[in-house]
Amino acid sequence: MGNQDLNVSIGGKHAKRIACTRSSDLLKAMRKRNPLSDKRENGTVVLIGGSNEYHGAPLLAANAANDLLASLRIGAGYAELILPRSILAPARSASPNLVVKPAGKDFIPKSAVPFIAQEIARADAVIIGPGMGRRRSTSEAAGLVIKKCIELGKKAVIDADAIYAAASARKLYPDCIFTPHDHEFKALSGISLPKDDLEVRANAALETAQKFGAVIVLKGHHTLITDGTRIKLNRSRSAVLATMGTGDVLSGIIGGFLAIGSDAFSAAIAGVYLHSKIGDMLYRRMGNHIIASDIVDSIPTALRRLSSHASHAKV
Repeated sequence: MGNQDLNVSIGGKHAKRIACTRSSDLLKAMRKRNPLSDKRENGTVVLIGGSNEYHGAPLLAANAANDLLASLRIGAGYAELILPRSILAPARSASPNLVVKPAGKDFIPKSAVPFIAQEIARADAVIIGPGMGRRRSTSEAAGLVIKKCIELGKKAVIDADAIYAAASARKLYPDCIFTPHDHEFKALSGISLPKDDLEVRANAALETAQKFGAVIVLKGHHTLITDGTRIKLNRSRSAVLATMGTGDVLSGIIGGFLAIGSDAFSAAIAGVYLHSKIGDMLYRRMGNHIIASDIVDSIPTALRRLSSHASHAKV
């Protein structure tokens, strides 16, 4: 299939050409850094997630740290991680480059929302959901944080467990990006998707994006990105990214593009494209033996290569 575009029937009425992601999409999301700027002027990302409900809670904390490290690698200047107090230590030990703050003891409760609201008021981009769990108080907290993002006009990536919280609210989510895999997409839309029918998947993604007024990144071997009107397709060359923690890194990459000034649709496309291309590069060197941190570490090299290629292609 390569990078061939896709012609599909939308709503059973007419054919629509879905273009594949390209290196030029990366340039649209990139921003030059002002040499006189300070760290917060280069974009602040706040991630809210984590719980101590699972045996792998320290691993979830480390994955959340990778998520934010990806945002910094994209070019954001400041990254803050808000986690329950019981898993702060593994998150702090994952990297000295993150500011880590507590909210709640073993999970993020509804009572933590006023504190979280103060933190996101200073953010350029918010990521919410990784490892939060779905207990009632946490889901209510996630819903209220997302509501606060919308009230404050903050761009947000709604991922993992926060998708379930947003699905129950059935509101409009401007400047928000949902990043569901198939099970999360079913919770969001009520639709069970086939893995190998791109036309069905494209129509479902478009319809759901329209319903929620948000950008949908429907993850899969071939990922679809849509704002309900426009739609892009990213084709993968391997299954190298089908391993734990890589989805968190994708959210961090997208959050980084949001923080440095990209709009939601452009950030989602650029993030998916970059994530996929890094996967291709790593597969050629390492086969199906990568871990999530390999992607984070490869972001600077991939950005230089791909943005240079895109710039030369425009000349």
